[in-house]
Amino acid sequence: MAKLVSKVYGDALFSLAVEEDKLEAVWEEVRLVRQTIADNPDFLPVLCHPEMTQQKKTAVLEDIFKAGLSQDMMGFLDVLVRKNRIGEILSVLDYFDEQAKEYSRIGVVRVAAPMPLTDRQREQLENRLLEVSGYESLEMQYQVDEGLLGGLVIRIGDRVLDNSIRSKLEAMSRQLYKVKLSNGKTGKKV
Repeated sequence: MAKLVSKVYGDALFSLAVEEDKLEAVWEEVRLVRQTIADNPDFLPVLCHPEMTQQKKTAVLEDIFKAGLSQDMMGFLDVLVRKNRIGEILSVLDYFDEQAKEYSRIGVVRVAAPMPLTDRQREQLENRLLEVSGYESLEMQYQVDEGLLGGLVIRIGDRVLDNSIRSKLEAMSRQLYKVKLSNGKTGKKV
């Protein structure tokens, strides 16, 4: 259900931003709201408290954001309050962010390696991914996965390129289980 809510409201905000040719401005406001929530961990729980009326929620949002957000974004926050979806705001803004990146041809890449990559390796990997992916730029996220024996696991959106030694060994193991052994003399299976 939360996925549906984030899609419906995220698509609405994204469509408005594209229609009015304000994608960059709205995207910056989305970042501001997300950062404000991240910097104030008690903000959302207070805003979602059952004793907070819609009027109080709207007043709090106006006090915090009115000076820094456009009327369109304030209106959007008001819609979330009126529809009782303000608790879903982070998933809505995350969905918007994903759509804006896709629209702007920015790929989000997660790379897992058994040890930290050098700057040169990172540069080569990024250049190669730009060549084959069709994205204009990439947002690279690296992590060390000590469970990998070697190679890389690369995730771009919902696609996974697993070029790790572990996955190759697992594939070989699956193939070996399929092999039926026979002794060479009688042709009988062992």
